Amino acid sequence: MVIIMKNTVKKNLCTFIAVIVAASATIVFAGCSDNGAPQASTGSEGVASQTSDDASAVSQTKQPEKKRETIKIDDIAWNVDQGIVDGEKYVLLDYTNNSKYTVTDFEMTFKEKGSVTEEDKENFYNEIKDKFSMSDDDISELKQRDISMHAETEKIVEPGESAKNINCYYYSGIYYLKDMNHFNLVEPDVATIKYINDNKIYTSYYDFSTKKYSEDENTEEAYYWTTSELGTKIPKPDVKVVKKYISDNENSFGFEAYGLSLDQFNEYVDKCKQLGFTVDESSYEGYYSADDKDGYNVYLSYKEDDNYMTVTIDAPSE
Repeated sequence: MVIIMKNTVKKNLCTFIAVIVAASATIVFAGCSDNGAPQASTGSEGVASQTSDDASAVSQTKQPEKKRETIKIDDIAWNVDQGIVDGEKYVLLDYTNNSKYTVTDFEMTFKEKGSVTEEDKENFYNEIKDKFSMSDDDISELKQRDISMHAETEKIVEPGESAKNINCYYYSGIYYLKDMNHFNLVEPDVATIKYINDNKIYTSYYDFSTKKYSEDENTEEAYYWTTSELGTKIPKPDVKVVKKYISDNENSFGFEAYGLSLDQFNEYVDKCKQLGFTVDESSYEGYYSADDKDGYNVYLSYKEDDNYMTVTIDAPSE
């Protein structure tokens, strides 16, 4: 069986601790959308009298601040099942955004079911030992952990739209989950939803066990752009979400622009060429790099799985 690695990153079996679980290939987890004080005045005789205008008193009372609306898990119709991508079977997550917000990130983690028996676990460990050629020490370490899996995507999903064929992975690791029998040993644990509201990205968590929500206090601007001179030398992408990538200073600026098709990436490359980035160019599908006549360099790459591009511009070295 061929093991496919996410982003082609190879990690030690002991560090990724990513493996899978067993059960029937027909059971599917699914979550569907049901989804101031009255004023006194002193008269001519020096006697203070209180106003009797109740409406005026109410108007001077500070009104409670309206609570901000947040996204709910009921707004996300999600489903996990086995599907085929490029001729290979995978365990895949699909979801539809039924909220009024643009979703920028969606992740689900799955934990071991309470009904899993020791025999189930032993069969699972024996199978993954064979699948991944793991050592006895590797298996011993895994047995210290509960079985878990996860799926995540950074695709921009507008209201009413869907994201499909999102890979599930063993534990928190990088190996694709292909066996639905293994997935049936787990159940939903936590959903993480990032969404745009008033040009900011908020993060909401839902705990399936307690059925409670938590809202992250930290937010980020949906569209980040440098104030350095480098930002004037390249086009600003026409997208909703731009995040800083690694650096932003007078010598280097990097960003990731989300919600782009490959055609839109190629259009952005053409705009860079029109600005003079054609010296010593190197390119292939989903990649472009070149200098301009002053020695500034651009590097552009596209990730089709999550529909985003990474761009860096570097000033010439002195």
